[in-house]
Amino acid sequence: MNYRFSPKTSGSSSLERNKNKRKGTVLIVTIFLFLAFTTLALGLIFISQVYLQVGGYEKNSSRLDYCSENGIKEAFHHLAAAIGSAPSPALISEERYTELRDDARGLGNRLLEEAAGIHFPVQIQAQEETMIWQSRTDCLLEKVMERDDFVLAVYSLPVQSEGRLRSLAFRRPTSLEARAEVLAGRIPLSAFPFLLNNTLSPEERRDFLEENDITLLPSSREILPPQVSFADAPLIPESAAPFLEKALDIEVFRPQDMTAAKLRSVLGLEESQEPVPEGVYLIRNDLGLAGVYVEGDIQEMVAAVEGTYQVISFRMEDGVWVLKYSPAESKTSFLSPQGEETFDLVPLGPIIISGDVLSLGGGVVEAEGEVRLVTDREVPAILPGVNLSLVASGKITITSHLVQQGLSWQEGIPYLKSEQAQVIIFSTGRDLWTEAAVEGGVVIAAGAPKELKVQAELTAGGEGLKVEGENKSLRVLGSVQTTAYSSSGNLLSLTPWAPRPDSENAGLLAPRTTLPVLLIARFGASEWKEY
Repeated sequence: MNYRFSPKTSGSSSLERNKNKRKGTVLIVTIFLFLAFTTLALGLIFISQVYLQVGGYEKNSSRLDYCSENGIKEAFHHLAAAIGSAPSPALISEERYTELRDDARGLGNRLLEEAAGIHFPVQIQAQEETMIWQSRTDCLLEKVMERDDFVLAVYSLPVQSEGRLRSLAFRRPTSLEARAEVLAGRIPLSAFPFLLNNTLSPEERRDFLEENDITLLPSSREILPPQVSFADAPLIPESAAPFLEKALDIEVFRPQDMTAAKLRSVLGLEESQEPVPEGVYLIRNDLGLAGVYVEGDIQEMVAAVEGTYQVISFRMEDGVWVLKYSPAESKTSFLSPQGEETFDLVPLGPIIISGDVLSLGGGVVEAEGEVRLVTDREVPAILPGVNLSLVASGKITITSHLVQQGLSWQEGIPYLKSEQAQVIIFSTGRDLWTEAAVEGGVVIAAGAPKELKVQAELTAGGEGLKVEGENKSLRVLGSVQTTAYSSSGNLLSLTPWAPRPDSENAGLLAPRTTLPVLLIARFGASEWKEY
Protein backbone atom coordinates (compact mmCIF):
# COMPACT_ATOMS: atom_id res chain seq x y z
CA MET A 1 0.00 0.00 0.00
CA ASN A 2 1.26 3.36 -0.95
CA TYR A 3 1.30 6.15 1.80
CA ARG A 4 1.33 9.86 1.07
CA PHE A 5 3.50 10.54 4.08
CA SER A 6 6.30 8.39 5.28
CA PRO A 7 5.88 7.12 8.86
CA LYS A 8 8.17 8.54 11.65
CA THR A 9 11.07 6.40 12.46
CA SER A 10 11.58 5.16 15.98
CA GLY A 11 14.88 7.15 16.32
CA SER A 12 13.33 10.61 15.86
CA SER A 13 10.74 9.92 18.57
CA SER A 14 13.44 9.05 21.12
CA LEU A 15 15.32 12.30 20.54
CA GLU A 16 12.20 14.39 21.19
CA ARG A 17 11.54 12.67 24.47
CA ASN A 18 15.17 13.27 25.67
CA LYS A 19 14.91 16.93 24.77
CA ASN A 20 11.77 17.40 26.83
CA LYS A 21 13.33 15.53 29.72
CA ARG A 22 16.36 17.81 29.74
CA LYS A 23 14.15 20.89 29.77
CA GLY A 24 12.30 19.58 32.81
CA THR A 25 15.52 18.82 34.66
CA VAL A 26 16.92 22.30 34.07
CA LEU A 27 13.69 23.82 35.29
CA ILE A 28 13.73 21.76 38.47
CA VAL A 29 17.39 22.61 39.14
CA THR A 30 16.69 26.28 38.49
CA ILE A 31 13.73 26.27 40.84
CA PHE A 32 15.78 24.43 43.48
CA LEU A 33 18.67 26.87 43.21
CA PHE A 34 16.26 29.79 43.35
CA LEU A 35 14.66 28.42 46.47
CA ALA A 36 18.05 27.62 47.99
CA PHE A 37 19.48 31.08 47.36
CA THR A 38 16.23 32.71 48.44
CA THR A 39 16.27 30.72 51.67
CA LEU A 40 19.94 31.54 52.19
CA ALA A 41 19.31 35.23 51.56
CA LEU A 42 16.35 35.28 53.90
CA GLY A 43 18.41 33.39 56.48
CA LEU A 44 21.25 35.86 56.20
CA ILE A 45 18.81 38.73 56.54
CA PHE A 46 17.28 37.08 59.61
CA ILE A 47 20.66 36.32 61.12
CA SER A 48 21.77 39.88 60.45
CA GLN A 49 18.69 41.19 62.22
CA VAL A 50 19.32 38.85 65.14
CA TYR A 51 22.97 39.89 65.24
CA LEU A 52 22.00 43.54 65.18
CA GLN A 53 19.49 42.97 67.95
CA VAL A 54 22.02 41.03 70.04
CA GLY A 55 24.68 43.63 69.38
CA GLY A 56 22.26 46.38 70.29
CA TYR A 57 21.29 44.55 73.46
CA GLU A 58 24.94 44.09 74.42
CA LYS A 59 25.64 47.74 73.69
CA ASN A 60 22.64 48.85 75.73
CA SER A 61 23.59 46.45 78.51
CA SER A 62 27.10 47.89 78.63
CA ARG A 63 25.72 51.40 78.68
CA LEU A 64 23.34 50.46 81.49
CA ASP A 65 26.28 49.05 83.45
CA TYR A 66 28.14 52.27 82.80
CA CYS A 67 25.18 54.32 84.02
CA SER A 68 24.70 52.41 87.28
CA GLU A 69 28.45 52.39 87.89
CA ASN A 70 28.52 56.16 87.42
CA GLY A 71 25.87 56.49 90.09
CA ILE A 72 27.93 54.47 92.57
CA LYS A 73 31.14 56.34 91.80
CA GLU A 74 29.54 59.76 92.04
CA ALA A 75 27.88 58.91 95.36
CA PHE A 76 31.07 57.46 96.80
CA HIS A 77 33.18 60.39 95.63
CA HIS A 78 30.68 62.75 97.24
CA LEU A 79 31.11 60.92 100.56
CA ALA A 80 34.89 60.76 100.24
CA ALA A 81 35.14 64.47 99.43
CA ALA A 82 32.99 65.44 102.42
CA ILE A 83 34.87 63.18 104.82
CA GLY A 84 38.28 64.09 103.41
CA SER A 85 37.64 67.80 103.87
CA ALA A 86 36.24 67.44 107.40
CA PRO A 87 38.21 69.11 110.23
CA SER A 88 40.71 66.73 111.78
CA PRO A 89 40.01 67.17 114.61
CA ALA A 90 36.93 69.31 115.25
CA LEU A 91 36.70 70.73 118.76
CA ILE A 92 33.33 70.34 120.47
CA SER A 93 31.98 71.41 123.84
CA GLU A 94 31.21 69.08 126.72
CA GLU A 95 27.49 69.69 126.19
CA ARG A 96 27.72 68.92 122.48
CA TYR A 97 29.66 65.73 123.17
CA THR A 98 26.95 64.59 125.58
CA GLU A 99 24.25 65.30 122.98
CA LEU A 100 26.09 63.40 120.24
CA ARG A 101 26.85 60.47 122.53
CA ASP A 102 23.21 60.21 123.60
CA ASP A 103 22.11 60.37 119.96
CA ALA A 104 24.47 57.48 119.14
CA ARG A 105 23.06 55.51 122.07
CA GLY A 106 19.66 55.97 120.44
CA LEU A 107 21.02 54.66 117.09
CA GLY A 108 21.15 58.14 115.56
CA ASN A 109 23.44 59.41 112.81
CA ARG A 110 24.31 62.87 114.12
CA LEU A 111 27.89 61.91 115.01
CA LEU A 112 28.78 61.18 111.39
CA GLU A 113 26.57 63.92 109.98
CA GLU A 114 28.23 66.58 112.11
CA ALA A 115 31.73 65.20 111.55
CA ALA A 116 31.36 65.07 107.75
CA GLY A 117 29.04 68.06 107.32
CA ILE A 118 26.37 66.10 105.39
CA HIS A 119 22.84 64.86 106.06
CA PHE A 120 21.46 61.44 105.25
CA PRO A 121 20.01 60.15 103.04
CA VAL A 122 22.21 61.63 100.31
CA GLN A 123 20.51 61.53 96.89
CA ILE A 124 22.24 62.36 93.62
CA GLN A 125 20.82 62.36 90.07
CA ALA A 126 22.74 63.16 86.89
CA GLN A 127 22.77 62.41 83.17
CA GLU A 128 25.02 62.49 80.14
CA GLU A 129 23.37 62.50 76.69
CA THR A 130 20.90 59.56 76.77
CA MET A 131 22.36 58.00 79.93
CA ILE A 132 20.67 58.73 83.27
CA TRP A 133 21.69 57.60 86.75
CA GLN A 134 20.59 58.23 90.30
CA SER A 135 21.88 57.10 93.68
CA ARG A 136 20.86 57.11 97.33
CA THR A 137 23.19 56.73 100.31
CA ASP A 138 21.73 55.82 103.69
CA CYS A 139 23.40 55.69 107.09
CA LEU A 140 22.87 52.83 109.54
CA LEU A 141 24.53 52.61 112.93
CA GLU A 142 26.18 49.20 113.33
CA LYS A 143 27.57 49.49 116.85
CA VAL A 144 28.56 51.91 119.58
CA MET A 145 31.42 51.36 121.99
CA GLU A 146 31.96 53.58 125.03
CA ARG A 147 35.36 53.90 126.73
CA ASP A 148 35.36 56.17 129.76
CA ASP A 149 35.38 59.68 128.27
CA PHE A 150 34.99 58.86 124.57
CA VAL A 151 32.74 56.93 122.24
CA LEU A 152 33.30 55.04 118.98
CA ALA A 153 30.44 54.77 116.49
CA VAL A 154 30.65 52.46 113.47
CA TYR A 155 28.31 53.26 110.59
CA SER A 156 27.27 51.24 107.55
CA LEU A 157 26.72 53.37 104.45
CA PRO A 158 24.73 51.38 101.83
CA VAL A 159 24.82 53.06 98.43
CA GLN A 160 22.07 52.09 95.95
CA SER A 161 22.33 53.17 92.31
CA GLU A 162 20.16 52.75 89.21
CA GLY A 163 21.13 53.44 85.62
CA ARG A 164 18.85 53.70 82.59
CA LEU A 165 18.76 54.90 78.99
CA ARG A 166 16.33 57.51 77.81
CA SER A 167 14.98 55.18 75.09
CA LEU A 168 14.51 52.18 77.42
CA ALA A 169 12.30 51.60 80.41
CA PHE A 170 14.63 48.93 81.79
CA ARG A 171 16.84 49.93 84.77
CA ARG A 172 20.14 48.42 85.94
CA PRO A 173 20.68 48.41 89.76
CA THR A 174 24.07 48.34 91.52
CA SER A 175 24.99 48.64 95.20
CA LEU A 176 28.05 49.43 97.28
CA GLU A 177 28.62 48.91 100.99
CA ALA A 178 30.79 51.56 102.65
CA ARG A 179 31.75 52.00 106.32
CA ALA A 180 32.83 54.89 108.50
CA GLU A 181 34.10 55.05 112.09
CA VAL A 182 33.73 58.19 114.20
CA LEU A 183 35.40 59.00 117.51
CA ALA A 184 34.04 61.63 119.88
CA GLY A 185 35.08 62.86 123.30
CA ARG A 186 38.51 62.77 124.90
CA ILE A 187 39.87 60.31 122.38
CA PRO A 188 43.23 58.47 122.35
CA LEU A 189 45.94 60.64 120.83
CA SER A 190 47.08 57.63 118.82
CA ALA A 191 44.02 58.17 116.59
CA PHE A 192 45.99 61.03 114.98
CA PRO A 193 48.76 59.70 112.72
CA PHE A 194 50.65 63.00 113.10
CA LEU A 195 49.37 65.83 115.29
CA LEU A 196 51.15 69.15 115.65
CA ASN A 197 49.66 70.76 118.74
CA ASN A 198 50.75 74.33 118.14
CA THR A 199 49.06 77.56 117.12
CA LEU A 200 49.87 78.22 113.45
CA SER A 201 48.25 80.39 110.82
CA PRO A 202 47.18 78.77 107.51
CA GLU A 203 50.34 80.13 105.87
CA GLU A 204 52.51 78.76 108.66
CA ARG A 205 50.88 75.36 108.31
CA ARG A 206 51.69 75.29 104.61
CA ASP A 207 55.26 76.34 105.34
CA PHE A 208 55.54 73.58 107.94
CA LEU A 209 54.52 70.91 105.45
CA GLU A 210 56.89 72.29 102.81
CA GLU A 211 59.87 72.58 105.15
CA ASN A 212 59.53 69.15 106.78
CA ASP A 213 59.81 65.97 104.77
CA ILE A 214 56.95 63.96 106.30
CA THR A 215 55.57 60.95 104.44
CA LEU A 216 52.47 59.22 105.79
CA LEU A 217 52.09 55.69 104.46
CA PRO A 218 48.75 53.86 104.87
CA SER A 219 48.98 50.52 106.66
CA SER A 220 45.94 49.09 104.84
CA ARG A 221 43.90 49.69 101.69
CA GLU A 222 41.75 52.44 103.15
CA ILE A 223 40.15 55.21 101.15
CA LEU A 224 40.82 57.81 103.83
CA PRO A 225 44.59 58.42 103.72
CA PRO A 226 46.48 59.42 106.87
CA GLN A 227 47.21 63.11 107.14
CA VAL A 228 49.03 65.68 109.21
CA SER A 229 46.64 67.26 111.71
CA PHE A 230 46.95 70.65 113.35
CA ALA A 231 45.32 71.79 116.58
CA ASP A 232 45.46 75.24 118.12
CA ALA A 233 43.85 74.25 121.40
CA PRO A 234 46.11 72.34 123.82
CA LEU A 235 45.19 68.68 123.28
CA ILE A 236 48.34 66.97 124.62
CA PRO A 237 48.05 66.45 128.39
CA GLU A 238 50.69 67.95 130.66
CA SER A 239 49.76 65.96 133.75
CA ALA A 240 50.73 62.33 134.28
CA ALA A 241 48.13 61.84 137.04
CA PRO A 242 46.21 58.98 135.31
CA PHE A 243 49.46 57.09 134.76
CA LEU A 244 50.60 57.71 138.33
CA GLU A 245 47.33 56.28 139.63
CA LYS A 246 47.75 53.15 137.51
CA ALA A 247 51.43 52.65 138.28
CA LEU A 248 51.25 53.33 142.01
CA ASP A 249 47.75 51.91 142.50
CA ILE A 250 46.56 55.02 144.35
CA GLU A 251 44.12 57.85 143.76
CA VAL A 252 45.81 61.06 142.71
CA PHE A 253 43.42 63.98 142.82
CA ARG A 254 46.19 66.58 142.84
CA PRO A 255 49.81 65.49 142.34
CA GLN A 256 50.88 68.51 144.39
CA ASP A 257 49.18 66.96 147.43
CA MET A 258 51.46 63.89 147.38
CA THR A 259 53.86 64.10 150.33
CA ALA A 260 57.28 62.49 150.48
CA ALA A 261 56.11 60.30 153.36
CA LYS A 262 53.11 58.98 151.44
CA LEU A 263 55.17 58.33 148.30
CA ARG A 264 57.79 56.46 150.32
CA SER A 265 55.03 54.34 151.85
CA VAL A 266 53.66 53.44 148.42
CA LEU A 267 57.16 52.49 147.22
CA GLY A 268 57.71 50.23 150.22
CA LEU A 269 60.22 52.50 151.94
CA GLU A 270 60.34 53.60 155.54
CA GLU A 271 58.01 56.55 156.06
CA SER A 272 59.79 59.86 156.54
CA GLN A 273 59.95 63.29 155.01
CA GLU A 274 63.25 62.49 153.30
CA PRO A 275 63.24 62.54 149.48
CA VAL A 276 62.85 59.22 147.71
CA PRO A 277 66.29 57.76 146.90
CA GLU A 278 67.12 57.42 143.23
CA GLY A 279 66.38 53.97 141.91
CA VAL A 280 63.80 51.67 140.32
CA TYR A 281 60.81 50.52 142.37
CA LEU A 282 58.46 47.65 141.47
CA ILE A 283 55.10 48.49 143.02
CA ARG A 284 53.29 45.79 144.98
CA ASN A 285 49.65 45.91 146.01
CA ASP A 286 47.09 43.61 147.61
CA LEU A 287 46.29 41.99 144.26
CA GLY A 288 49.86 41.56 143.04
CA LEU A 289 52.04 43.91 140.99
CA ALA A 290 51.09 47.36 139.72
CA GLY A 291 53.65 49.34 137.74
CA VAL A 292 57.23 50.58 137.97
CA TYR A 293 58.36 53.90 139.43
CA VAL A 294 61.79 55.36 138.67
CA GLU A 295 63.23 58.21 140.70
CA GLY A 296 66.04 60.05 138.91
CA ASP A 297 67.60 60.08 135.46
CA ILE A 298 68.12 56.81 133.58
CA GLN A 299 71.51 56.65 131.89
CA GLU A 300 70.49 53.80 129.61
CA MET A 301 67.20 51.93 129.22
CA VAL A 302 67.25 48.79 127.06
CA ALA A 303 64.34 46.61 125.96
CA ALA A 304 65.05 43.03 124.86
CA VAL A 305 63.38 39.66 124.33
CA GLU A 306 64.58 36.46 126.01
CA GLY A 307 62.43 33.45 125.14
CA THR A 308 58.94 34.19 126.43
CA TYR A 309 60.20 37.03 128.63
CA GLN A 310 60.09 40.76 128.05
CA VAL A 311 63.28 42.23 129.48
CA ILE A 312 63.81 45.86 130.48
CA SER A 313 67.13 47.06 131.86
CA PHE A 314 67.57 50.33 133.78
CA ARG A 315 71.14 51.59 134.20
CA MET A 316 71.47 54.50 136.62
CA GLU A 317 74.36 56.09 138.48
CA ASP A 318 73.82 53.86 141.52
CA GLY A 319 73.51 50.55 139.70
CA VAL A 320 71.55 48.41 137.26
CA TRP A 321 68.00 47.11 137.65
CA VAL A 322 66.59 44.40 135.36
CA LEU A 323 62.90 43.59 135.06
CA LYS A 324 61.88 40.36 133.32
CA TYR A 325 58.32 39.17 132.95
CA SER A 326 56.51 36.54 130.90
CA PRO A 327 52.80 37.07 130.21
CA ALA A 328 52.59 33.51 128.87
CA GLU A 329 54.00 31.95 132.05
CA SER A 330 52.74 34.66 134.43
CA LYS A 331 56.16 35.02 136.02
CA THR A 332 58.28 38.04 136.92
CA SER A 333 61.89 38.46 137.97
CA PHE A 334 63.16 41.76 139.40
CA LEU A 335 66.91 42.13 139.85
CA SER A 336 68.19 45.13 141.81
CA PRO A 337 71.47 46.01 143.56
CA GLN A 338 69.87 44.55 146.70
CA GLY A 339 69.18 41.15 145.13
CA GLU A 340 66.62 39.27 143.02
CA GLU A 341 62.91 38.77 143.64
CA THR A 342 60.53 36.48 141.76
CA PHE A 343 56.75 36.57 141.48
CA ASP A 344 54.04 34.39 139.96
CA LEU A 345 52.48 37.53 138.53
CA VAL A 346 53.25 40.16 135.91
CA PRO A 347 53.23 43.96 136.35
CA LEU A 348 50.07 45.55 135.02
CA GLY A 349 50.88 49.24 135.22
CA PRO A 350 53.05 51.61 133.22
CA ILE A 351 56.66 52.61 133.85
CA ILE A 352 56.75 56.10 135.39
CA ILE A 353 60.03 58.02 135.33
CA SER A 354 60.62 61.12 137.42
CA GLY A 355 63.52 62.41 135.34
CA ASP A 356 65.13 62.00 131.93
CA VAL A 357 65.91 58.93 129.84
CA LEU A 358 69.31 59.65 128.30
CA SER A 359 69.33 56.56 126.08
CA LEU A 360 66.48 54.26 125.01
CA GLY A 361 66.64 51.43 122.50
CA GLY A 362 66.52 47.74 121.77
CA GLY A 363 69.17 45.22 122.66
CA VAL A 364 70.00 41.62 123.50
CA VAL A 365 70.51 39.53 126.63
CA GLU A 366 74.05 38.16 126.79
CA ALA A 367 74.86 34.63 127.96
CA GLU A 368 75.92 35.88 131.40
CA GLY A 369 72.60 37.77 131.76
CA GLU A 370 73.80 41.27 130.95
CA VAL A 371 71.45 43.34 128.78
CA ARG A 372 73.35 45.15 126.03
CA LEU A 373 72.16 47.96 123.76
CA VAL A 374 72.50 47.16 120.02
CA THR A 375 72.95 50.05 117.60
CA ASP A 376 74.54 48.44 114.54
CA ARG A 377 71.52 46.37 113.48
CA GLU A 378 67.80 45.90 114.02
CA VAL A 379 67.01 43.37 116.77
CA PRO A 380 63.62 42.33 118.20
CA ALA A 381 63.15 44.26 121.43
CA ILE A 382 59.43 43.98 122.20
CA LEU A 383 57.59 40.74 122.90
CA PRO A 384 54.50 40.18 120.70
CA GLY A 385 51.29 41.24 122.43
CA VAL A 386 53.08 43.17 125.18
CA ASN A 387 51.67 46.54 126.23
CA LEU A 388 54.49 48.80 127.35
CA SER A 389 53.92 52.39 128.48
CA LEU A 390 56.88 54.65 129.29
CA VAL A 391 55.91 57.99 130.83
CA ALA A 392 58.65 60.44 131.81
CA SER A 393 58.55 63.94 133.16
CA GLY A 394 61.74 64.87 131.31
CA LYS A 395 63.36 64.27 127.97
CA ILE A 396 63.42 60.80 126.35
CA THR A 397 66.31 60.22 123.93
CA ILE A 398 66.01 57.29 121.51
CA THR A 399 69.38 55.90 120.45
CA SER A 400 68.56 52.61 118.71
CA HIS A 401 65.86 50.59 116.94
CA LEU A 402 62.79 49.69 118.97
CA VAL A 403 60.63 47.09 117.19
CA GLN A 404 58.78 43.97 118.18
CA GLN A 405 59.64 40.35 117.56
CA GLY A 406 58.22 38.91 114.33
CA LEU A 407 58.26 42.17 112.38
CA SER A 408 59.33 41.78 108.75
CA TRP A 409 59.56 44.09 105.76
CA GLN A 410 58.40 43.36 102.22
CA GLU A 411 59.13 46.09 99.68
CA GLY A 412 59.18 48.63 102.48
CA ILE A 413 55.84 47.52 103.94
CA PRO A 414 55.80 46.20 107.54
CA TYR A 415 54.21 42.83 108.30
CA LEU A 416 53.61 40.99 111.55
CA LYS A 417 53.32 37.25 112.01
CA SER A 418 52.08 37.57 115.60
CA GLU A 419 49.95 39.76 117.84
CA GLN A 420 50.79 43.45 117.65
CA ALA A 421 52.44 45.01 120.67
CA GLN A 422 51.46 48.43 121.96
CA VAL A 423 54.31 50.71 122.99
CA ILE A 424 53.67 54.21 124.33
CA ILE A 425 56.51 56.71 124.80
CA PHE A 426 55.23 59.86 126.49
CA SER A 427 57.21 62.84 127.75
CA THR A 428 55.00 65.29 129.65
CA GLY A 429 57.49 68.15 129.98
CA ARG A 430 56.17 68.70 133.50
CA ASP A 431 57.43 67.61 136.91
CA LEU A 432 55.37 64.62 138.03
CA TRP A 433 54.44 66.11 141.39
CA THR A 434 54.73 69.90 141.22
CA GLU A 435 53.74 69.99 137.52
CA ALA A 436 56.27 72.76 136.99
CA ALA A 437 57.57 73.03 133.42
CA VAL A 438 60.76 71.09 132.67
CA GLU A 439 62.69 70.47 129.46
CA GLY A 440 60.76 67.52 128.14
CA GLY A 441 60.24 66.08 124.69
CA VAL A 442 61.38 63.14 122.58
CA VAL A 443 64.77 63.29 120.85
CA ILE A 444 66.21 61.06 118.13
CA ALA A 445 69.91 61.08 118.99
CA ALA A 446 72.51 62.18 116.46
CA GLY A 447 74.33 58.88 116.98
CA ALA A 448 71.23 56.75 116.32
CA PRO A 449 71.22 54.50 113.21
CA LYS A 450 70.81 56.35 109.92
CA GLU A 451 67.68 54.34 109.08
CA LEU A 452 66.06 54.17 112.49
CA LYS A 453 62.86 52.17 113.06
CA VAL A 454 60.65 52.87 116.07
CA GLN A 455 57.42 51.00 116.70
CA ALA A 456 55.58 53.18 119.21
CA GLU A 457 53.08 55.92 119.86
CA LEU A 458 55.33 58.96 120.39
CA THR A 459 53.73 61.74 122.42
CA ALA A 460 56.11 64.63 122.97
CA GLY A 461 55.19 67.42 125.34
CA GLY A 462 57.63 70.07 126.49
CA GLU A 463 60.04 70.86 123.66
CA GLY A 464 58.33 68.43 121.27
CA LEU A 465 59.96 65.95 118.87
CA LYS A 466 63.47 66.65 117.58
CA VAL A 467 65.56 64.61 115.14
CA GLU A 468 69.26 65.33 115.55
CA GLY A 469 72.04 64.65 113.05
CA GLU A 470 72.00 64.62 109.27
CA ASN A 471 70.98 62.29 106.43
CA LYS A 472 68.67 60.32 108.69
CA SER A 473 65.51 58.41 107.80
CA LEU A 474 63.19 57.90 110.76
CA ARG A 475 60.57 55.19 110.22
CA VAL A 476 57.80 55.27 112.83
CA LEU A 477 55.27 52.45 113.04
CA GLY A 478 52.62 54.05 115.19
CA SER A 479 51.87 57.75 115.53
CA VAL A 480 53.35 61.10 116.55
CA GLN A 481 51.76 63.83 118.64
CA THR A 482 54.01 66.74 119.45
CA THR A 483 54.00 70.35 120.58
CA ALA A 484 56.79 71.14 118.09
CA TYR A 485 58.76 69.34 115.42
CA SER A 486 62.38 69.90 114.41
CA SER A 487 63.48 67.58 111.62
CA SER A 488 66.94 69.10 110.96
CA GLY A 489 66.30 68.26 107.31
CA ASN A 490 65.81 64.54 108.01
CA LEU A 491 63.08 62.33 106.55
CA LEU A 492 60.15 61.05 108.61
CA SER A 493 58.12 58.13 107.22
CA LEU A 494 55.13 57.22 109.34
CA THR A 495 52.87 54.19 109.08
CA PRO A 496 49.86 54.43 111.44
CA TRP A 497 49.81 51.30 113.59
CA ALA A 498 47.63 52.37 116.48
CA PRO A 499 45.30 49.70 117.89
CA ARG A 500 41.77 49.93 116.53
CA PRO A 501 39.45 51.75 118.94
CA ASP A 502 37.21 48.66 119.08
CA SER A 503 40.08 46.27 119.87
CA GLU A 504 40.98 44.94 123.30
CA ASN A 505 44.06 47.18 123.48
CA ALA A 506 41.91 50.27 123.01
CA GLY A 507 40.85 50.06 126.63
CA LEU A 508 44.43 50.34 127.87
CA LEU A 509 45.71 53.49 129.48
CA ALA A 510 47.07 55.87 126.85
CA PRO A 511 47.40 59.65 126.47
CA ARG A 512 44.09 61.23 125.47
CA THR A 513 43.04 64.64 124.26
CA THR A 514 42.50 67.15 127.04
CA LEU A 515 39.36 68.50 125.31
CA PRO A 516 36.42 66.78 123.59
CA VAL A 517 36.94 66.43 119.84
CA LEU A 518 35.18 64.87 116.88
CA LEU A 519 37.19 62.79 114.41
CA ILE A 520 36.41 60.47 111.49
CA ALA A 521 38.91 57.71 112.15
CA ARG A 522 38.26 55.37 109.21
CA PHE A 523 36.36 55.32 105.93
CA GLY A 524 36.33 52.79 103.13
CA ALA A 525 34.34 50.48 100.86
CA SER A 526 33.76 46.85 101.79
CA GLU A 527 31.55 45.26 99.10
CA TRP A 528 30.36 46.01 95.54
CA LYS A 529 27.36 44.18 94.08
CA GLU A 530 26.11 44.15 90.49
CA TYR A 531 22.74 42.68 89.55
